Amino acid sequence: MLIEQTSDLIRSHATVTLRSGELAEEIILINDQALLLSSDCMSLYRRASDWQDPLGNGHLRSADISEAYQLRDAPFVLRHKAGFAVLSNGCGLLIGLNDVRLYPDAPSALRGQNEITRLALGE
Repeated sequence: MLIEQTSDLIRSHATVTLRSGELAEEIILINDQALLLSSDCMSLYRRASDWQDPLGNGHLRSADISEAYQLRDAPFVLRHKAGFAVLSNGCGLLIGLNDVRLYPDAPSALRGQNEITRLALGE
């Protein structure tokens, strides 16, 4: 019997359209929580598609992305491996077991330097 093991913390991701018409990226994590990346913000939700609830049920927390690092071109996630994603603006997104951190580029993310913003995971 073969047991499949993966270090991927991202189960899937897809470009979605917000009610405002803005494009965003919904990233489903292995714990079934959803990370929503919009051009100027990243938000954590209890489950996939909770961001569609007009009352905000399921929203756990958000962190702003400063203007210099805002995302412009969807899809926002170009590629990912394990807990690391390269974004369309060149930024690196590092997803750990406890938090999500945004860095200005991949080398900074892999060295843990020059963090732009951080978002705690979990409830």
